[in-house]
Amino acid sequence: MNDSAQFARLQQIDFDHVWHPFTQQKVWQSIEPLIIERGEGVELIDVQGRRYLDGVSSLWCNVHGHSVPELIAPLQQQAAQLCHSTLLGLSHRPILELTERLMPLVPKCLNRAFYADSGSTAVEAALRIALEYWQKQDSPAAKKKTEIISLEGAYHGDTLGAVGVGYQESFHSSLKNLVRPALRVPPPHIYRFYQNLAPELALEKSITELKLLLSKRSAEIAVLIIEPMVQGAAGIWVQPKEYLAAAAELCRNHNVLLIADEVATGFGKTGRMFAVDHAAVQPDILVLGKGLSAGYLPISAAVCSEKIFRGFIGEPAELKTFFYGQTFAGNPLAARVAAANLDLFAANKVMDSLPAKITHLHQELQRLIAPLPHVDEIRSCGLMIGIELCKTPGKRQAYELNEQAGQRIVIEARKRGAIVRPLGNVMVLMPALAMECEQLSTLVEITAEAIQAALG
Repeated sequence: MNDSAQFARLQQIDFDHVWHPFTQQKVWQSIEPLIIERGEGVELIDVQGRRYLDGVSSLWCNVHGHSVPELIAPLQQQAAQLCHSTLLGLSHRPILELTERLMPLVPKCLNRAFYADSGSTAVEAALRIALEYWQKQDSPAAKKKTEIISLEGAYHGDTLGAVGVGYQESFHSSLKNLVRPALRVPPPHIYRFYQNLAPELALEKSITELKLLLSKRSAEIAVLIIEPMVQGAAGIWVQPKEYLAAAAELCRNHNVLLIADEVATGFGKTGRMFAVDHAAVQPDILVLGKGLSAGYLPISAAVCSEKIFRGFIGEPAELKTFFYGQTFAGNPLAARVAAANLDLFAANKVMDSLPAKITHLHQELQRLIAPLPHVDEIRSCGLMIGIELCKTPGKRQAYELNEQAGQRIVIEARKRGAIVRPLGNVMVLMPALAMECEQLSTLVEITAEAIQAALG
């Protein structure tokens, strides 16, 4: 079978039988599909041999690049020893060695890792831990704490509990009657971007709103969940570190737990190992995923304080056990590659090399993309980049969904050798930490050309 016949066969299988997540299949089947065969470094290679810079680090999770020998070798070694064993009532060496490496990196207040198999399931674990923590106490006052606060526009995953705290009307309107919505508070960008307040006034107003809610209802509120520094899937909305610090302090003052959801922001993407490090915040629960395994295999964790953990200790008949978990939670293969990932962070001094790369990337964005007429603003924190598009230059007018502005840019970028992805009216760049300055320049150049070609 020749190459064109092989591609046609694969395309037909895809079009006939595969349902892609977060993808309108009518649009997907109207264009030639991109079918990836392998990865090398920070490039992905399709079945026709064409190479693409991985501009979104394979959905925000790849850290060191693809097919890295230091990650492949331990994975192969582990596959020859043990591919899977449950954590329900058992343990295994890879998860213990991962935990040994992880604990010195997380905020010092945290020392108990509950492993899961995806970002959503780890968020679900964190929410249930926080709610059940209060319910398992003997105090009648503690049992009244049943409410959750989240930020407007937040996204925390797609299991039903996560949907409740990250409700998006466009994504979840069909589930409205099935989820318990969180109490929502406006983060600073709501006032800055949509109401044109100065950044310092937007910050002050946002903190005041959270303070008022906690002052009125702290007796009912169990936990605040927040994506620290950057609301990712909402559109790469960047928060001042002062907002994160203020939110953490308000939670402490009102006896409310704090969950830092770092599935997207963790492992260097904001320029620090974890985004909470920007404000020296000590959360009660830290949620990790994506970059935990360098993007090689699914694994996640909700890392808790000892105080939280002790709330679940008791005799079996007391029913304090945390009845939650997944079959593949803490899988040995994923745990082994995750431990190797953390070793590689240290061996390659990855965090030391980031400041220069981040500075270079931001300079290139300002040089090549900021002047484009259909770019309203560029939001950035570390290697997390959001490019807000505007339909009419000089006016804050978003493209309509059916105009497919983002998808048109995606197609133009592919023609030029890069993979980028839109979030509504925002184009996202999130390169792997391993991408070098020259490659970052190429990614920005391609994105600029794609925006011009698609939007004029």
